Order: sequence, then structure tokens, then C-alpha cells
Amino acid sequence: MRYRIVCRMLLLGWLVAGYGYAQIRGGAETAQFESGDMVLYQEDLSGTPIGAQVEGWEIVRGSYEVAEFLDRRWFRPLERDTRILRSLAFPQDFSVEFTTYLSAEAGAHLKLFLYTARDLERERMGPDGPSQVYLIVGRGYHPDHDFVHLRVYDPAQRRYQDVVTPGSYKFTPNQPHQIALQVRGGQLMLFVDGTRVALTSFRPEAPLVAVGFIFDAGSGHELPYKDRPALLDGIRIAGYSRPVGRATGGVFPYWFFPGQQETLPRLQAAQSQTLNSSMALDVVGGERRTVEGTLVPIDLPANPFAPDEVRVRAEGQAWEEFVQLLKADLPAVREAGGGLVIVGDGGDGRTERERRLLASQRALAFAAWLAQQDIGNPQNLLSVVVENGGYIGIMVVAENGAYRGIMSLRMERKQ
Repeated sequence: MRYRIVCRMLLLGWLVAGYGYAQIRGGAETAQFESGDMVLYQEDLSGTPIGAQVEGWEIVRGSYEVAEFLDRRWFRPLERDTRILRSLAFPQDFSVEFTTYLSAEAGAHLKLFLYTARDLERERMGPDGPSQVYLIVGRGYHPDHDFVHLRVYDPAQRRYQDVVTPGSYKFTPNQPHQIALQVRGGQLMLFVDGTRVALTSFRPEAPLVAVGFIFDAGSGHELPYKDRPALLDGIRIAGYSRPVGRATGGVFPYWFFPGQQETLPRLQAAQSQTLNSSMALDVVGGERRTVEGTLVPIDLPANPFAPDEVRVRAEGQAWEEFVQLLKADLPAVREAGGGLVIVGDGGDGRTERERRLLASQRALAFAAWLAQQDIGNPQNLLSVVVENGGYIGIMVVAENGAYRGIMSLRMERKQ
């Protein structure tokens, strides 16, 4: 009897201990930053001479130069409150990455702003707005930590929303920090050194047309600001070739119509959203050319690929119905002179090279599977396989079932 009581007490103790040590596991612990794959602007300064400036950046106030620190080169402000601005047409979904180092003296700050045209008309790069995104990366007022402060503009409420307050997250000082913003599907995520620290809804009131940085710090310090600055490097701004919400993954199929189509035929195997696009097509045996057109995303029943695999797993009634919907749409696509675009998804690859190879192989594998379903001419597919030189996707020409390799793809969602 006593033995059973002791066992129950031990079991209860283990349960209580396990409950005490249980951890909540969610996106804050597991989310990973996904950099855009269509580069809009990239600058690492490695080839820029010391003391030079970088072409394309407008100096709104103050001055800066390229300087060397910690064996790398940086934007170094020469005056406090230096402001630089760059015009850039942002797509609806995009990522922004940069590296900063914050000097300890007098609380160095680096501010990032993302602007609409109206923001710049109202006040050209004001110190605290107006802008759609207002991000500060700063040295703490007590020099034992660095911090971030994020505000976004809410057009519905017509006011700014504090998403991350200055004291809520603290980071190890005296080291470079990797900062990243990811905007996809109306949501903005902020990452610091690979950790997600914020997730919020974000729908700017108009397209973003510029990015700006302000270099600042506390005043009243005996050192000139150039000797205690916030430093900036590794800027990368990119869009995404894959629309958000396509959770099935593996491949992303689209109906393609040449030119900017105002009206489209009724399609059964497609989503309602459309995208403007341009594709660099590598015609086998011919010259590479760019084709402008309209893409309509096609729904998949499920992801046809297991992680790290290129074998198509598409069986059962749902996939049979999917093939029938494609065949039902083919006559309208053929009449419009269009085709079927298959973009590979290599997002589960570990390196950029692996991701591109996986994307290419999956696009080919899915095109071959469709050819077995009489969508595309399997005899012509072999030439694309032989000539494959890093394609991210394939287009099946509806008229004759021929194939064209897609070397690059740029998308912009229709307004």
C-alpha cells in the first residue's frame, strides 16, 4: 500500500515538473526569415573605395562616406541626423535586409522608413514620418543592450501603431545586427539576428516608392558623431516570385496569357487573382527573349512533392479532378495564344544553389507528370531536360504542347 502511494507521489511530481518545464512552441520560436528571390536592389559595399559615396542615394541632409570597420565596409554618417533616400518601386510582397553596428557612446540610432509618393509630398523624409514603416534600431540608453522600435501606419485608423516598443526586446551590444523585414500577404514580420520579434498586419495606403535611412544619436557628447555613429551595410531589397497563400508548395502552376489582359476567359482550375509578369524564356536552339503577359494562379489539391524529393506524388480522385479541370481550360488558353507555366519551388533546400536545383528539377518532374496525362507533348520535353541550364520553371505552349524553359520570372500583382 505504502509502495503504491509513493509511486503515485513520484508520478505526480514528475507530471508537475514536466508541466513546469513545458515550453510554448509557435512561430516566435520557429519562424524563419524568407528572403525575396527577385532582387530589386543590393549593395554590400565590398568594391566601393573608402571615402566614396554610393550612386543612387540622395542625401537629404548631412553627409556620409564609405568607411571600413571590423574588416568590412559601411555607410558611415559624418554628421548627426544624416538622411539618405533611394527611389525604388516596391512590389506588394517584398523583403528588406540590412546590417547595422551601433556605437555605444550617446546611444546611436539607425532609422528605416518606407515611403509612398504622398508621404514624400507631405514632408520629404521628416524625422519621424510620415511613412508607412518606421523602424529604429538603437543602442539602449543604458549601454548594456541594443533595442528595436517598430511602428506601422494603419490607413483604416489613420494613425501609427506601435508594434514593438523600445524596451520590449533587448539584444547583445557591441556586435553587428542582421535586421530583416518580410512583407507577404498583408502581414509584416520583423527579424533581428534570425529571430522573429514581431508579426503584424500591414497594408500600405498606396504603393511604396522609396526607402530612407536616418543616422542619429543622443546629443551633448564630446565625440563628434562620425566617431560614434550608427553604421549601415549589406542592404538587400527583393520581391517574391511566388505569391503568398500557395501553401501546397512543391510547384506553382499558372495559366499564361500574352500581353496585359483586361478580360480573361472563365477558368475552372484557377484562382481569381491575376498578376502582371515578364519572363526571360530560353528557347531551346534559339535566343533568349523576354515575354510580357498575365498570369493566373492555378490551385493544386496538395503538395505533390515530399521534402527534399523530386518524385511526383499525385494520385487519387482529387488529382484526377485537377487534370480534368486543366483540360477543360486548355481550349480557351489555346485560343488566346497562351500556355501553362510551371514554376518550381525549392524552398526546402538548405542553400541557394540547392534551392534553385530543386526548383528546376521539380518543374521538370511535374511537367513530365502532366505530359503523362496528355497535357504537353512528352517527345518535346526531352530537349528541355538535355538543355536544362538552371531553369526555375517551364512553359507548356497550349497550341502544340511544346516546352520553353523559364530562366527568370518577374511578377507584379495587378492593382
